[in-house]
Amino acid sequence: MRYAIDAHDLTKRFPTPGGLAGLPLPLSTGDGGTLAVDHVTIRIRQGEIFGLVGPNGAGKTTLVKMLATLIQPTSGKAVVNGLALSSDNEQLIKASIGLVTGNERSFYPRLSCRENLRFFAGLHNLSPRGAERRIGELSDTLGLDDVLGQRFDRCSTGMKHRLSLARSLLNGPRLLFLDEPTRSLDPLAAARFRHAIRTLADRDSCSVFLVTHDLDEAVELCPRVGVMVGGRVRITESPEKLRQRIQARERCRLHIRGFTPQMATTLLALDEVLDLSEEDAGACTATVGLALRDGENGLPRVIRTVMGAGGDVNAVDLEAASWEDTFDALPDGRPVASSQSVPESGPRVESPEGDPHWPDPSEKKRARQDPATGSPLHTIRKSLLFLGRDFRMEVSYRLSFLLQLLGILFSSASFYFVAQLLGESAAPQLSRYGGDYFSFVLIGIAFVGYQGVALYTFSRVIRSAQTQGTLEALLVTPTPLPTILLSSSLWSFIFASLRVVTYLLVGALVFSADLGQANVVAGLVVLLLTIATLSGIGILSASFIMVFKRGSPVNFVIGSLSSLLGGVYYPVEVLPGWLQTLARFFPLTYSLEAMRRALLAGESLAALAREVTILTAFAVALLPLGLIAFRLAVRQAKRDGSLAHF
Repeated sequence: MRYAIDAHDLTKRFPTPGGLAGLPLPLSTGDGGTLAVDHVTIRIRQGEIFGLVGPNGAGKTTLVKMLATLIQPTSGKAVVNGLALSSDNEQLIKASIGLVTGNERSFYPRLSCRENLRFFAGLHNLSPRGAERRIGELSDTLGLDDVLGQRFDRCSTGMKHRLSLARSLLNGPRLLFLDEPTRSLDPLAAARFRHAIRTLADRDSCSVFLVTHDLDEAVELCPRVGVMVGGRVRITESPEKLRQRIQARERCRLHIRGFTPQMATTLLALDEVLDLSEEDAGACTATVGLALRDGENGLPRVIRTVMGAGGDVNAVDLEAASWEDTFDALPDGRPVASSQSVPESGPRVESPEGDPHWPDPSEKKRARQDPATGSPLHTIRKSLLFLGRDFRMEVSYRLSFLLQLLGILFSSASFYFVAQLLGESAAPQLSRYGGDYFSFVLIGIAFVGYQGVALYTFSRVIRSAQTQGTLEALLVTPTPLPTILLSSSLWSFIFASLRVVTYLLVGALVFSADLGQANVVAGLVVLLLTIATLSGIGILSASFIMVFKRGSPVNFVIGSLSSLLGGVYYPVEVLPGWLQTLARFFPLTYSLEAMRRALLAGESLAALAREVTILTAFAVALLPLGLIAFRLAVRQAKRDGSLAHF
């Protein structure tokens, strides 16, 4: 394989908003809409530092995100590090690339720099020992020793960018994408960053794809530069030739005293002057616009000519030609295909189907055997990484953590006194649960927290990562999004369990709740089925958030009606008959009934067979449905380019 990137007719057309509230229609095909990348054909050799320059809105970032698997192309094909750009190879491609953006919010601000790098190293399947070794190597190269122990939000902007570079290199990528990495840096910090890029590329033989709107930056780093305007790569050539081409149409305005028509004729006769327009003719001074072939060398001759003709130049305003003006002036007004500027260096590898753009089968086989593609051990290790991340962030808000636990005491006390007010009047309706209202409602308020976690945690994980700017940093690692989603929810379920245990202990030890007959085994089985069922609903809710960003009808319906119909504060039997029928469609109804009978009446799993069977059916139906819906939602978000939008 000779190319790090081999893209042919790669095109991205974002669908036109037209769905609910102006959002893209779910499962839309992407036909029509805004053309962002227009049939780009480009090849980048292994070990090459390639620059792509162009104005804002040219499609540069969209092109990078397609090649990094974060946006799904509308058409065309590409091979990245020998792997065809497809959903089948997505994790393998991510394992072989790194991505640096100018986004400073792509880290966790309340974690230390070392903790951040350890976390992302784990997502790249590095072992703890391997992660520490790699962090040490990058720290020596990039000068991070002084900041690894401090919190990320206390680092300077330049240091944050160096940390972003270090993160992108944790997996030793063969291809590094740099998307305007020095956008917010001062000149000195930007120069240091570019020096680090050159050093790393030379040392590790890493291919680099630099995207920038700063031609000087591309000239400094890249032997070959492409220009992207209006979604098309218009030309690819050496930086020196490109600079001459752009400088060739510099414009200037001269404020000339004594300007005459004869002087205009004289100026137009100069080789350096391509065009002349009199923009403003005052009583004494005229403003004249000139298009110059070479501003640096041509402007002095223009001024001398004006003065020799009896005029006087009072002021000069220089203006570089726009990207559009420069490249619309190419011969015949047509772009030069970038592939024509890339010399071939040997025969192309042909696939059995005869497609020259397909990767070498031996390279594909080698990549599939790469240990970085993941394993069950990696999945478990990553889950623990997410759990550690969330725990450290939670306890960093120490006061909030303590107040949540103290709130359980006050909540329990409130319902204890409500139970005292009801006295024996509630006993007939609660006979099957032991007859004590406080114990009854304690189970309700303790375990309804699991529903809140399941309903809102998955969608909150997605939305939080979008708003914090960390979602793309997570998605560019070879960690499947379902693993990210489920692992990010672990701490919420564990903390919900801690709250449940605290509720029961406070109720039993402080307010004498009767839990002496509890069948713990039956209660745990019911709890696991409840978590599986409610997680399916929560993942389904996260699917709506992935596409629509805010507003999930699943959360609205389940969250709004569960308190009324689920039997949290009173037995379902006190409801009117039609509401009781409706309540039987809510999993929480069966969960709380079974949990109360297990913990308050000590009933066995055999006695709870009906509720356990129904909960199992809910879990078997809802969990796969949620995962399928989420997969479709991710596909749609990649199609419309809104994966990291919020």
